[in-house]
Amino acid sequence: MTGIAIMGAGRMARVHAASIIAAGAHVAMIYDPVIAAAEALAADTGARVASSPAEAMGDGAVDAIMIATSSDTHVELLIEAGKTGKPVLCEKPLAASYDESRAFVETAGEDMARKVFLGFNRRFDRGHAAVREAVKAGRIGRLEQLTITSRDPFPPHLDYIPRSGGLFRDMMIHDFDMARSIVGAPIVSVTAHGTSVVDPEIGRLGDVDTASVTMLAEDGTIITILNSRRCAFGFDQRIEAFGALGMVVSDNPRQSGFRSFTKEAPGADAPILEFFMERYGPSYTAEIKLFLDCAKEGRDMPVNALDGHMAACLAEAATASLKQGKTIHLTDLDQEF
Repeated sequence: MTGIAIMGAGRMARVHAASIIAAGAHVAMIYDPVIAAAEALAADTGARVASSPAEAMGDGAVDAIMIATSSDTHVELLIEAGKTGKPVLCEKPLAASYDESRAFVETAGEDMARKVFLGFNRRFDRGHAAVREAVKAGRIGRLEQLTITSRDPFPPHLDYIPRSGGLFRDMMIHDFDMARSIVGAPIVSVTAHGTSVVDPEIGRLGDVDTASVTMLAEDGTIITILNSRRCAFGFDQRIEAFGALGMVVSDNPRQSGFRSFTKEAPGADAPILEFFMERYGPSYTAEIKLFLDCAKEGRDMPVNALDGHMAACLAEAATASLKQGKTIHLTDLDQEF
């Protein structure tokens, strides 16, 4: 089995560890500066604990590298991983800021950037992938409107807000990448609105918890993204692609096929799934399998650091639009930022 070194031992590292095992590989080494966390994950996976990233990445039992640490450490670890020549999958985002993302791509070069698999796992959700394939196949004719809805069941802990990078960079980054993967034409402008109506404290900490972004593609397609940090009925994840010949939708899966018929609620469906692992667990496994296949065959990664940089660009444009109260044109990128 392919041995993988995981950088990090927090929540996302645990998600990826489970997916690595489900994909038929195994966790060989773990590094985390919090030794107790690394030891706990190692005990669960049968891995060994490394005292440094270099030790974990360079171990002879390691064939590939997974970076699942905090966003502000990704670039440093990517550079370290690059020294080994081993395939690497980096959890989103590529970097903590647009400037850092751009600097990495410029320094690494496009060839190396294409060898880094960027962890936009939602591309591999079956419903979302079916929408993308239907659009590419022309089943709805010319794409005219794309609407992406992404709402979490509850806000993160307030301690997370100041180090998250903001909703656009942390949460909506998935939706920016999804939009790019579905819309064939380049995006030329971004207009954002945001408020903190879920929890005013989030606003006082400098972020928003409710946001909408409208983007215009070069071919005239209009993309609308809706995000909220709170959804009373579960993890709301939907995509609607509307075109000249019809529409395709990736809807919320239900906890079961159960339906209840009563006088008060005739034909009530089972609730939607509660959070991201229930909804996207299979997509993490599909992501790992594709990563390992590309690594074995020496192919460029189909979603890579260049995609991560472009998503960061859109997140930065949305952040600038919200702060400045105007539409940001991507041709004016450097001047606006």
